[in-house]
Amino acid sequence: MAVTPQMSVHSLAPYRVKLSYLQETTSETNDEMRAVVFEAPGQVRVDERALPTIQEPGDVVVRVTTGAICGTDLHFYHGRVPLEQGAVVGHEFVGIVEEAGQTVQRFQPGDRVVGSFTSACGICWFCRRNLFNKCTGARIFGCGFAFGDLAGSQADFVLVPNADYNLLPVPEELSDEQALFAGDIFTTGYYCAREGGVKPGDTVAVVGCGPVGIFAQMSARVLGAAVVYGIDMVPARLKLAESIGSIPINAADQDPLDVILDATDWRGADVTMECVGNEAALETALRLVRPVGTVSVVGVFLEDRVGLPLGDLWIKNVTLKGGVCNVQRYWEETMSLIKSGRVDPTVIISHTLPLEDAAHGYTLFDTREATKVILKP
Repeated sequence: MAVTPQMSVHSLAPYRVKLSYLQETTSETNDEMRAVVFEAPGQVRVDERALPTIQEPGDVVVRVTTGAICGTDLHFYHGRVPLEQGAVVGHEFVGIVEEAGQTVQRFQPGDRVVGSFTSACGICWFCRRNLFNKCTGARIFGCGFAFGDLAGSQADFVLVPNADYNLLPVPEELSDEQALFAGDIFTTGYYCAREGGVKPGDTVAVVGCGPVGIFAQMSARVLGAAVVYGIDMVPARLKLAESIGSIPINAADQDPLDVILDATDWRGADVTMECVGNEAALETALRLVRPVGTVSVVGVFLEDRVGLPLGDLWIKNVTLKGGVCNVQRYWEETMSLIKSGRVDPTVIISHTLPLEDAAHGYTLFDTREATKVILKP
């Protein structure tokens, strides 16, 4: 049985933006737009690109009103992931539907939407089982030819394929900044906590207090964790973790294992979450988990192989889970949490810049002077 869209066109009425508003705020029609493009490792620039147009009947063109720079963007920025010169980058966006293809059912011009960072087809074996993160036709916005050659969203407009599956309505009462993170990093943090099986009363340790790590900590608390530790070596990030109710541990000053063993009668954390994407962070997460505990990994690993203390994992009967976030499976849950006020994802935002200052935003984010950079076209 094919997956059917979860909401009818009529049920989306509360999320509509009046067409008059669309007409008032849309700039004069022309054939070009501004877009952030990759120049070389350590270099991005704003350039002119052709406006996207509908290619398939399920496509939608979105006028971007708010975007962001993601930690994943730094992989190509550092040259760790090959990217073609001139490729349009970015994958976090909120905007207004400008044009919809003939077979699009859930959206029409004027709808306010947030996009998933990855595009799923909605009809393959995996998508039919709600495993959208394993879609056989998956494409990632702004990551170049190797990831599906889908133009990025750090631009005035973005083309969204299979829009019925890859866009989510934004509730009228939410700001762009509140809704933005449902399409990627808040849902990624939530997915990490769900994969970890966080339960009421658990002790949870999160390795990494960057944006995803902060959202993983928020999610653990929403799922009922009694104590959440945030582990990092950047003082500003540890301060942010403390502000949301986590216990900060500066790994540069003390061994997190000593702290957590002392606090748990030498058991270890029930669930640990790796939100960095390097071998040292993974090793820390594995050390901190108790016997018969769970390690959930959402940090982006680009290496084919990393070292694992397999003997220790075997002795402890540890469950290791994680991987690419299943956004379309969980983003309605995360949007509901945001709408209800149970979480405030905007606490991670440190800088808001116009699109033309994107290069400066990348520098701020790369040097960790910024926690999260918002871009406004």
